[in-house]
Amino acid sequence: MNEAIRILCADHLHQCMWLSATPEHERLRITYATTSNFADSTLPVILYCGPMFGSRYGCLDINRLANEIGVRIICVDRPGMGGSTLCPLNIRIKVWLETVPALLKKLNVKHVSLVSHSAGTMYLLNTMYYLRDILDPNAPYVALAGPFANKEHTHATLPSLGSRLPISWLHSWSSVNRFILSRVMPATSWSGGLITSTAELFQSEPGTSNSGEMTFAEKLGVSEEVGNAAEKLQIKYFLAENTEAATQELLLCLNKGEAGSWGICEDYSAYVNQLVQSERERWESTQKASPAKLRLKFFFAESDVMIGEGGRRYVEECWKQTGVGDVMDVTTTVLKVTES
Repeated sequence: MNEAIRILCADHLHQCMWLSATPEHERLRITYATTSNFADSTLPVILYCGPMFGSRYGCLDINRLANEIGVRIICVDRPGMGGSTLCPLNIRIKVWLETVPALLKKLNVKHVSLVSHSAGTMYLLNTMYYLRDILDPNAPYVALAGPFANKEHTHATLPSLGSRLPISWLHSWSSVNRFILSRVMPATSWSGGLITSTAELFQSEPGTSNSGEMTFAEKLGVSEEVGNAAEKLQIKYFLAENTEAATQELLLCLNKGEAGSWGICEDYSAYVNQLVQSERERWESTQKASPAKLRLKFFFAESDVMIGEGGRRYVEECWKQTGVGDVMDVTTTVLKVTES
């Protein structure tokens, strides 16, 4: 247990900063984590926009892989998760857009690659549009795993059922979620369900770990005994902090917030057109003869209850619009896994 405590209490997993008050919100505390190799400024940086239940502990799950591959990763607790202050639903995206440049400045990071999973999609798309300069000008790279889409275009069963529930029921989701995490999941040998690894987004090189096929202990590089203890402790620490964000994220995904809660990406088709125009203007203003194209990679699960087959087709069609290929290199991959 002592070794598990040492792992979970590592300084790089428990960092914080403050956002100054604005007319829209009070002073906000933001908690975040980085991988343990963050002091090596020669390594590229990934800013991870996690799923609905994602948290800064995502850096623990992928820490060993990040060290082996040679990348640094930042995982942030969005408002109402971990030690981050809760904010109104309609400004969650705005607060995220304030957080990113302030956090990168604090960490002395100029450029990042963006990676998202599921509900992190909306945060990533807004970041890519409004904070385009944080991407490496020589190799701008963005990856979306299990990208989320509006229920109106997906016809997936789970979001459709959720959208029919009364708002009062949805507001109790945080409590239900805590019960599931603390009672149901551990009893069914839950293996990192809280933390979704981004390992599958990177091609494994010779000698690197294949995170998708590893136990939690193997991901950490410890014995099974220590790994099991660390996994249980991770859940305990997670539940000891705020999880109110679960309710807000659910409402956000179901489009139960005010108009504009998704920021610039409420309509994916319109968003793509705006991004294409923005990229074209960037190309015209650059002094380079051949600017680097923005590279976007979409990773879809073969079976995904959140967006279904209809959602995948919708997202793919949005990114096949006229002009996209002129300024962006967009590729899609369907993985033989199930997203739930």
